[in-house]
Order: sequence, then C-alpha cells, then structure tokens
Amino acid sequence: MKGKKKTVSLEPATNNIINDDTPWTVKEAYKTMRTNVTLSLPDEGHRIIAFTSAEPHDGKTTNAINFAISLAQIDKKVLLVDCDLRKPMVAKMLDIEPTPGLSEMVSGQSRARESMRHLTEYGIDVIPSGELAPDPTLLLQSNRMKMIFQELKKVYEYVIVDLPPVTVVTDASILADLMDGFLLVVRHDTTDYRSVSDMMEQLKMANAKIIGFVYNGSGSSDDRYYKNNYGYKYKYGYYQQ
Repeated sequence: MKGKKKTVSLEPATNNIINDDTPWTVKEAYKTMRTNVTLSLPDEGHRIIAFTSAEPHDGKTTNAINFAISLAQIDKKVLLVDCDLRKPMVAKMLDIEPTPGLSEMVSGQSRARESMRHLTEYGIDVIPSGELAPDPTLLLQSNRMKMIFQELKKVYEYVIVDLPPVTVVTDASILADLMDGFLLVVRHDTTDYRSVSDMMEQLKMANAKIIGFVYNGSGSSDDRYYKNNYGYKYKYGYYQQ
C-alpha cells in the first residue's frame, strides 16, 4: 500500500541472534537498551540481571541472549544462564549441548567448568539449563542455588538470567532476591494487558527491582505513550525503517 511505512521488530531477522546481517536499527535498539540498563544500576559491583515476561512467546530468551552479546561487545565479562528449568530455549537457540548445565550444578552432579560453554563467536560464556528436573522449585529454592549465583557474580561483570514467564510459574518470584534487577519483555499486539498487570503485582510482592520494559516488535512512527496503573510507560514507535 502506498505510503505505508515498514516496521522493524526488536528481534533480529537472521536466526534471531545478533550477527553481521542484523539490521542497523536492531543493533542500535540493543545498544540503547544496554546504555539505559547500565545507567540504571549502581556504578560499583557486579550485576545479575534477569529477563522474564508475562506470557510465553514474548521474546524474553531472544532478548536475554542479544543483551548478553551486546554487553560482550563493549568488553564486559558476561555469563548467560538459562534458569528456565521447565521449557529451556537458550541451548537450542545457540546450538549448544543442553547438558550438563544448571540443574546438574545445583544437584552436585557437575562443576561450573563442566557445565559452562564459552562461545568465542559471541564473546560470552553460557550455562544451559541442564537436564529437566522433576521438581524445579526445589532446585530454585535451595541454598546451593543461592551459593552458585553468589560465586558467579564474583567472577563475571554481568550475569544475565533467562527466567520463565511470571504468570505461568513462580520461579521468577522465588529468585527475586538474588537478582539485581529485572527486565520485563512484552510483545507488541500480543501481550495481554491483564497479564502484564498480574506480572507486576507478583514481582511487587516478591520485592523485585524492576529496571524497565523491553517493548518487543514495536515499529510504527507514532510516538504515543500508554501508562499503566503502576506508572510504567510503554512507548510505541521507537524504530522505523
């Protein structure tokens, strides 16, 4: 249609992972996210940043991976941890072996160096989810899980954690006190407002520190804002081709 503007999603087009063929607008979107997040956190100390969403398929794993790569591009020491012990996607998206991983580390079946993959292409280290556990909640609530994150935080400048959707399971709330901040991924024309409201309520009850939203798939030239009951703003129309 004449005069209709094309749009660019925040997600890269090639395998969803940032690469040389990724559109410039997408790369700039992640650079902007990186800058905003780093400025939102204290100057000193290492950080654990969690990515989650209200619902499945909002793009949290894609954004967690690309955010980790974006940090590595400015010479930060970065670890990506797949903490979705129910429906993990990091290993599949990065084409790495899913085991051993985090579940083996927590259960004492493997050490960190055995569970970690170094991805030279992206400049990051990755701990996949590992073998699916019969009761992930027990692993997440364990003292060993807390100790693992405390040790990882000493080694890496940034530990990026991919967590399950908040309205599906309580995993994100269980680990809230271990995270320095949450980035919440919502998808344009897909994520339900009520789900976002429920997500905010659950994280609020867990005293989670919310850094901000990743508005996935926006692209119109309109600059309208929508403000929810919690005072958070969604901006439509950041990126236009």
